[in-house]
Amino acid sequence: MHPVTGNMGPPLVAGVVWYAIGRFYEALDGTVQDVGYFAHLGGVEGPLFNGPPGEATAFFTFRAEPFTPQHLTNGDLTVALDPVGRFTLYFNPEPRGDFSAPESFAVGQPIATLQRLSTVVGTAVGPLSSNLFSAVLCSSEDFVFRGRTWNLGRFLPRGITQLGTGSTAALQPTPAGYRSVTAFVGSAMALGGEVRAP
Repeated sequence: MHPVTGNMGPPLVAGVVWYAIGRFYEALDGTVQDVGYFAHLGGVEGPLFNGPPGEATAFFTFRAEPFTPQHLTNGDLTVALDPVGRFTLYFNPEPRGDFSAPESFAVGQPIATLQRLSTVVGTAVGPLSSNLFSAVLCSSEDFVFRGRTWNLGRFLPRGITQLGTGSTAALQPTPAGYRSVTAFVGSAMALGGEVRAP
């Protein structure tokens, strides 16, 4: 049995390493950040929730550094250009994520930091938006979950490529200090490279 994937033989090339569920928050100053949680994360054996799945019970969360996007139009498409930036993943043994308080997704032990490799082009048309980006793994730390020691560097040694799908409809109520909030989901695959043995 392969020590990383749990399956016989080598890991799949470009295998899915996470499913992220989150929200974009646009602050009053025009900066944007995204936060959320993971329904699947690398080869970490679950369940990844402390109860029914949702933000309040998720052990693994993320938060991006705020960034300032640029906007342009192409016919009926609205295009956002997001600059290079970093985001951090967290393990919180006492889940407390709350979308009315985005800072709650940056609580616990930082377990990995990634940086987007280039400007991210996001496209919105009608009620839906999408984006595709790659991010390199900058650092990862050991953490203990369900009695085992894990390190995300074993599952995504180079980083990830994520496809995101979101809604353009603003969610209500909007937390204090923010102009708008929208929801998204992201599916990520591992960048090419050898997987480290534990």
